[in-house]
Amino acid sequence: MYSEKFIDMLKEKVTGKEVTLESNLKDLGIDSLDLVEIVLAAEDEFGITFSDEELNSFKTVKDVCTVLDSKK
Repeated sequence: MYSEKFIDMLKEKVTGKEVTLESNLKDLGIDSLDLVEIVLAAEDEFGITFSDEELNSFKTVKDVCTVLDSKK
């Protein structure tokens, strides 16, 4: 499942904080540049693309995972 792999990718980027579906990206220390880097890595990993609209809508880990899972 994409969401599990995505959470693992986030865990590599975020240290010292628990990453769950409910985690707010900003609370994890993910800024807009970090998010772009993570999303680009996810696009490469999963062979999908995110629209700018989708990228701008991401606030929580679940937001990203929901879109990821819809694209599988």
